[in-house]
Amino acid sequence: MATEKQQRHGEKRKEAEEDEEARLPELSFVREKLQKFQSKMLQDFDQRLSCMVEDVLQDLRQQELRAHEFPNFGRSNVKSTWHNRVTSTAPADVSDSPNGHANGGATTATAPAQQSKKPGQKQRRQLPEKVFVARESYLTALLQVEHMRTIYHIFYIILIMFLLNVICHDYFVDGRIDLGLGTFRGGLRRLHWVMGTWLLEHVFVLALYFAFRGWAMVRHKLKPHSSLQHFWSHSCLILYISSQLVFCFAASSLCLKFDLPFVSGCVLLLESTRLLMKMHAFVRSNAARVVAGKLKQEDQENEEKPTGRPFVPPLSCYIYFLFAPTLIYRDSYPRTSHIRWKFALNRLLEVVAIAFLYAFIHERHIHEHFGQYGLEPMDASKLILKLFGMLLPCQVIFLCGFYLILHSWLNFTAELLRFGDRMFYKDWWTSHTYDAYYRNWNVVVHDWLYEYVYKDMYVHVFRGSKLAASLAVFMISAVVHEQVLGLALQMFFPVMFFFFGIVGVSLVFLMRSAPKILGNVFLWFSLISGNGILISLYAMEHYAKKNCNLSHDSWTDSLVPAVWRCYNRTN
Repeated sequence: MATEKQQRHGEKRKEAEEDEEARLPELSFVREKLQKFQSKMLQDFDQRLSCMVEDVLQDLRQQELRAHEFPNFGRSNVKSTWHNRVTSTAPADVSDSPNGHANGGATTATAPAQQSKKPGQKQRRQLPEKVFVARESYLTALLQVEHMRTIYHIFYIILIMFLLNVICHDYFVDGRIDLGLGTFRGGLRRLHWVMGTWLLEHVFVLALYFAFRGWAMVRHKLKPHSSLQHFWSHSCLILYISSQLVFCFAASSLCLKFDLPFVSGCVLLLESTRLLMKMHAFVRSNAARVVAGKLKQEDQENEEKPTGRPFVPPLSCYIYFLFAPTLIYRDSYPRTSHIRWKFALNRLLEVVAIAFLYAFIHERHIHEHFGQYGLEPMDASKLILKLFGMLLPCQVIFLCGFYLILHSWLNFTAELLRFGDRMFYKDWWTSHTYDAYYRNWNVVVHDWLYEYVYKDMYVHVFRGSKLAASLAVFMISAVVHEQVLGLALQMFFPVMFFFFGIVGVSLVFLMRSAPKILGNVFLWFSLISGNGILISLYAMEHYAKKNCNLSHDSWTDSLVPAVWRCYNRTN
């Protein structure tokens, strides 16, 4: 019996060993997978930990710099000087006061729409509101530091070098000194027509104010008759949309009818776009207040004695808003105590200096590289050399365009109007994602798109879809950019739409998880190369249409780029 038990035990051990040997490949496979998973997890953890440590150290370094080198960045009565929005409801109207806050008056109906919650309905996130605070622009504060002023002086030297280049070329080649005045004469032709159109547009804009006031009064009188009130409001809404479309179409048609050169066309189209955005901001902000039933107060300190009339801001508020360097309507804004005339004069001189710099770049680079496009032989090697030769001048155009419009011109108008909030841009140059770059590059336009397009799309159209609302904003912005550039150059060449609406949107999603240093390096690489290619392509298309004398036998000929038709026809 003992022998049999030992035999059975031996057989069981042998079977167990055989089963273990059979399962050994599976166990080794599982062990290998677990080891790979462990190593990958540790690698990801180390990478994330190093990024977090780097972020903390970078924040500490920036805080130390702000405390010592940049003291103006720390002077603020709010949580952060450069914070642009708050989630809580904006405070009530604040009268104009030096270095004060003003965020009251006109707010959209977004907040009530978000706060009202039906049973069983998912609560959407509350969208923050724009906050106006008295503060300087980023570069105004940075240029108070000696190290940053050195970079400012370097750009002065670049301007002087361009000036000497033009003087030497004009004197030794042409035998005269023109200083880029020929470019000014050609680019500003028919400017008197632009100014006349601009004045007529302001008559239209003022008429809109009285039309809006009439709508509000009649709507209030029709309050006992709900059906008539709805009919009146919907009819006025249709008229308002039609008037805005006519306004946009008229500006575009006049640009083509007057055959305006590029600079004059840009002035007309950009001013028309600005007025269109101003009108919509005023109507969108105050229509919500009228519909909500806010009544006019004879004494703003006594809010318990309404007069029974709907609230419509006074004409003075509307006129100030038309010229203020902001696209977000408020009844009042933070104001400075006085006008710094020296500061305003310096900003105006910067505008003039950059305008001359543009003329120099046009004559010595753009015209030199592409003036004979369509007349000279062209192959891939020559084209690549021209594109690389334009990278640096195009980047100067890009940086100076930012400084000209968003810093010099807006600060000049803000100083004359004592407009306190000078945050027209943020530190976009430190961005490591295109998402942050688009938010910080042009805060003025971004605020308008966020306040009057994104919010309405998010709340009323796409019902809480952040992605769909963002894509709609990008497409609208890309179409407007392409419309201005295409009509000013009088061509159909949607390169701007492709770069902005397709490539730019794609980079927003592709670069969201990029490391800070690598992301910032790639951002600048794409900006330098992208702006060089963009400006070069439009320059080639312009000179190809000018030099090649192309026929337009059908409407499809206008859709085919001249840069292709020109050499395809000659070959």
